[in-house]
Amino acid sequence: MLTVKDFIAKYETYSDEELYVVYINVDNYSEEAAEALSIVMAKQGGYKSLIERLEAKAVIENEKQRIAQEATKLGLGGVDAAFIKNTTNSTILSTGEVNEIIETNAVKAASQAEDKKVNADTIFKSLVGGGMASLAGGAFTSLQFIYFGATSALMITGTALICYAVVKLVTKKSYNNTAVLLASFVAFIISCLLGYGSLYIFGYLR
Repeated sequence: MLTVKDFIAKYETYSDEELYVVYINVDNYSEEAAEALSIVMAKQGGYKSLIERLEAKAVIENEKQRIAQEATKLGLGGVDAAFIKNTTNSTILSTGEVNEIIETNAVKAASQAEDKKVNADTIFKSLVGGGMASLAGGAFTSLQFIYFGATSALMITGTALICYAVVKLVTKKSYNNTAVLLASFVAFIISCLLGYGSLYIFGYLR
């Protein structure tokens, strides 16, 4: 059984959030645990000080979320991170903290926006990637039909993944891009048709 000293050593390593959870559930704890909690909280300024620290942390976190959301929104709209830094102020966070949050979220948002962008280059690469994916997926599906006489759900999933992987490799964009998603789907359909065609031409190799 843990002693008061053991609990004190344990609670002294707790964060404010963890201490608060223990405090509001103290009635479910042993007398030793409750006594240790009182001692540790007294050393840290008591319940009022704990609440003040938690409230201060909440204010900081809310401010970080506000700046992150603004940076993400502007970044998705194509606004440069440097411009966002110059137009964003905070009375709670330091300039360095604000800039770090903006840099992280604006760059991420810009990357997402670029990934979704469909232009002539994306369309061209999607067509090329789709053609290559059709051949790769078609070869994979054909082998399934020729040597197994049929295909399974697992194999079909494999074909779909091959098609998407090839298109993604060529375009350098993900399924969030409409052209990539469409090219992958068309390549998958063509792959399945090529598989059926191979079975019809070469038959099932028993």
